[in-house]
Amino acid sequence: MNKVVYRSGDLRVDPANRRLIRGDKEIALEPKAFAVLLVLLERAGELVTRDQLLDAVWGHRHITPATLNRVMTLLRRAFDDDADHPRFIHTVHGAGYRFVGAVERVAVPRGEFRAHFEPPPIAQLPAKLEPLIGRDRELAQLCAMLSEHRAVTVIGPGGMGKTQCALELARRCAGQFPDGVWFFDLSPLERAQDWVRALAATLSVPTAGTQTLLPRIALELAGRKALLLVDNCDQVAVEVGALVFELLRSCPDLKILTTSQQRLDFVGECLMWLPPLELPPPAGEAERVPLDKIASTPAVALLLVRACAVLPAIALGGDNVADIVEICRRLDGMPLALELVAAQFAMLSPAAIRERLRQRFSVLASDSAGREPRHRNMQALVEWSYGLLSAQEQRLLCWLGVFLQGWTMDAAEAFGSALKIDGDELLQLHSGLILKSLVVVDPTLSPIRYRLLETVREFALQLLRARGEESDARGAHLQYFVQLAERSHREILDSRVDEWVARLSHEHANIDGALTWAKSGGADDQAALRLTGALMFYCKSHGSFGLLAEWVERALDGVTPELSQTYVRALLCSGVFKLYVQDPAIEPHLTEAAALARRLEDRWAEGCASAYLAMWDALQGRLEQARGRATLANELARASEDDWLRSLAGFANGWIALRAGEHKGVIDALQPLRRVGFDVHQHQMIEIYLGLSHYGLGHWRESAGSLLNVIELSLRTRNLRSLAGAIELAAFLAMRTARPEICARLLGKAADIRDRTHVPLFSFWVAHDEEATNRARRQLGNEQFDALYTAGVSARDELVTDEARALLRHLAEAPPA
Repeated sequence: MNKVVYRSGDLRVDPANRRLIRGDKEIALEPKAFAVLLVLLERAGELVTRDQLLDAVWGHRHITPATLNRVMTLLRRAFDDDADHPRFIHTVHGAGYRFVGAVERVAVPRGEFRAHFEPPPIAQLPAKLEPLIGRDRELAQLCAMLSEHRAVTVIGPGGMGKTQCALELARRCAGQFPDGVWFFDLSPLERAQDWVRALAATLSVPTAGTQTLLPRIALELAGRKALLLVDNCDQVAVEVGALVFELLRSCPDLKILTTSQQRLDFVGECLMWLPPLELPPPAGEAERVPLDKIASTPAVALLLVRACAVLPAIALGGDNVADIVEICRRLDGMPLALELVAAQFAMLSPAAIRERLRQRFSVLASDSAGREPRHRNMQALVEWSYGLLSAQEQRLLCWLGVFLQGWTMDAAEAFGSALKIDGDELLQLHSGLILKSLVVVDPTLSPIRYRLLETVREFALQLLRARGEESDARGAHLQYFVQLAERSHREILDSRVDEWVARLSHEHANIDGALTWAKSGGADDQAALRLTGALMFYCKSHGSFGLLAEWVERALDGVTPELSQTYVRALLCSGVFKLYVQDPAIEPHLTEAAALARRLEDRWAEGCASAYLAMWDALQGRLEQARGRATLANELARASEDDWLRSLAGFANGWIALRAGEHKGVIDALQPLRRVGFDVHQHQMIEIYLGLSHYGLGHWRESAGSLLNVIELSLRTRNLRSLAGAIELAAFLAMRTARPEICARLLGKAADIRDRTHVPLFSFWVAHDEEATNRARRQLGNEQFDALYTAGVSARDELVTDEARALLRHLAEAPPA
């Protein structure tokens, strides 16, 4: 896909990257001035009135004439244009302005791979598995509503298909949102603040208290043309409504689509009540209607498509039309009800299903106070569907209710021993639940994932509690995820990083739920420590430092120190995170971990703790102590024959040399360790410090090569912290190669990312940062430097990343000096 740039004389305007270049010099423009310029270029040769400019750029808010005059003066100054003898902008007195320079629109190929602002995998729309049937009219209405309004809530009772309509709408409208469609399922959440934290995590905003989170999120989303799809707001509707209102007020280009069983109740909310599917006429009238017209009625069409999945021979005919019409009408055209009953066509005839519906609903229908009418048929249908299961299927369904956002087959099989069911029988029971549409399959993931519809999950949990088996089920759930985490640790050590990062990224809700149970109802501190202690490499590879910190602090809370490998591994996890945020609590945590590991003769844990302590000592300037600890880590690495530990110990030696100002020593220590072991995050850090050391020696070409590797690895893992380091060092290189404007902008973005991730500069970066900043200020002047720096802060991450990468490629490809 190409992008468009404008050329006029010696001017070049790049709208996508908001850049104005005159000759070979880039000109800094404030945002409103750049926006006015784009309007004039798009209508080159035409008169653009003052009112049209005000509408396009300021939304025709009250703007004094002096404001527009000032902007035009800035543009003329940038063009070196003369108002009396204009080459570019002609003033039509009393009317407006005309761009009179010859304008050439040039299509420029985009790079083969660019950094984009887009949702991470965990916040992307789920893959479409089946067509949405019978909702064309509602989708057209929703499309029109979303184009006219900034906030639309799809509202209706459970089982009406709100989620599927919202997902289909988002897919159809995705092209209107260049910054992506971000999907959040709130069904597992009990508090609206949990969504705020999830949204912050996907945007790499530090998850501090909610009072400060929302403004940070709004700042990150400002100027983004994105759609947030927030699903299943039912339990926290009003609270989410207040948060949505604040986001919309702060982010004028943002749109939000929500689904709920009740309105979110905020100013600007546009409601779409999702009706049942259109029904066929009553049986008596249906006899006079052609079969093809009945078959195309949305409720009948959905039932037949789903029934064909379990009984391909089923078709609408004279012998079953009355029964099928009656089934659809008795289920009120509710999509979930039709989906569930369609599964019974594998076992029962339409006439038998119709008869059972009559009997079952007459028993389960209720007019009791407190039961909303829209819930009566759904409750009856779920209970009826549950009644068709065998006793063993019923029990398994109840136990599966403890999973949040789904499970894999091996997770279900892990329940076998607790349920006293062998593997083959459990597989058959699980398959039976799938065939009866009580378990939904997502085959697009590997391994395949399964889930319960939320209505069914809530029903299952109620019965699980009534059976008195919730503690047993949650205990089995906890033990499975402890074992899964420990398996991931072993296999990541065996270089299966990508596989486990992909797999565990879908289990955050389950891990959090298991940890919650371990620290509360399960009262199992050991399981909590095992679970979090085994996730160090996953969270490190995934870049989830904040998530790991929260989990491990919860696990350690209230635990008495003990001589055990489990306790030591949890302390190591805590220490790894604390190094990067420069938390002094790292020292007691890792000192204790090293001492306990020594007593346990755990060389790997002692070596890991010693290496991280050596890095901490180096940061504090305690070089002799750091060397002693690094030497110990090296010895333990050799004794354990562990490549990762050898890489970590060598990295610690690199930090010590860097803190001592010995750049060649850093290169000697780190060069042999590039790509050693499985740890992609460690590879990024080694490349960053090779780049910093080459920079210190004046090797611009080699430094740029290392930083290009950092950017590619950072984009692969979405690791913003490493990306900030690469951008920071690219700024230093820009200053050293006489590019002060680029330097100022890159410094601004690097500082912005550091602030958002709460990862400050390490001590051996500070002098370089101050030097580059001071040199750029002297050459540009304070005013221009501050303007460019601020522009870098507010620019989109992906644009600055591409600018840094272009500079680094130019330097890396330059011939050796």
